[in-house]
Amino acid sequence: MSTDLKGRVAQRATGNRQVNKELAVKAKVRDVRQLFQKMRPQFEMALPRHVTVDRFLRMALTAVQKTPKLLDCTPESLLAALLESARLGLEPGTKQAAIVPYGKQATFIAQWQGLVDLMYRSGQVASVVAEFVHEGDEWGYRIGDGGQFWHEPDLLASPEERGPIVMVYAYAEIKGGGRSKIVTLNRWQAIEIRDRYSKAYALAEQHRREDPEDFALNPDKGWFNSTWHTEFDAMWRKSAVRRLADWVPQSPELVELLSRENEAGESELPDFDFEGEVVGESEEPETSADAPPGQTAEPPARPAPDYVCERCQAVGQHFEDECPGTAS
Repeated sequence: MSTDLKGRVAQRATGNRQVNKELAVKAKVRDVRQLFQKMRPQFEMALPRHVTVDRFLRMALTAVQKTPKLLDCTPESLLAALLESARLGLEPGTKQAAIVPYGKQATFIAQWQGLVDLMYRSGQVASVVAEFVHEGDEWGYRIGDGGQFWHEPDLLASPEERGPIVMVYAYAEIKGGGRSKIVTLNRWQAIEIRDRYSKAYALAEQHRREDPEDFALNPDKGWFNSTWHTEFDAMWRKSAVRRLADWVPQSPELVELLSRENEAGESELPDFDFEGEVVGESEEPETSADAPPGQTAEPPARPAPDYVCERCQAVGQHFEDECPGTAS
């Protein structure tokens, strides 16, 4: 076989694998969409009035599509994480909340902006400030009679001139006047919270120790990372905001979240029994013995969809307000 022919065969095989992988992902997305629709009544009951179920399910599906590894998580963990997000009225996959895959488990994590949103829901918090102090910033903090806190960052300075982050502070302005306690958290305090309380960080570190060769080759692999690895500054700020939550009026949703979260900002999800199953477990098409070399067997025929949307190509049921296209 000539070199050119071998190259074409290899290229075709690679292309087929890529196509098969894309088809498998699309099938999994379709299965998850059906799963979400099946659970629609439960999501609708869990959501507060200000979040519609259509919007929430659309955000949930978008979050899954942006993080394909969630497609491989167990349906039970994915639904439990999303129901937790629904109960709190926080939109998944946004600055309010994240659904993070750890192996086969989907985990709900409230972002610091989500915590702030829950503080506002008490109706007594006017504003929340959560900022970083850099090494080159001017700031001061004095406790006692006439004590005060001030921070004067040089907004015209370059990142190099401002230097590394050394501290996070957070406080809330209360309606009717007054200010909450000022919470501060320096770097070593944030590291202590991470090391002491974060189960996800500890698990990722364990995986790094157990398989150093794979970690050296694939440092970005989810198996070897946690939110504390990839978004340390965000988790640092969230830890400060979480401590602030003890010093401000609390909404019922904030009380519920704080009762489940540990100090590292990881939620202990309630048990969730899911008796159903994902419709049509999707796997990559297998090569048929009767198929020509480099080609795959035809996948089994699926039932004909109710319609195919001309605009977004969604088959069967899809969210009514997701696409204004005409069904055909």
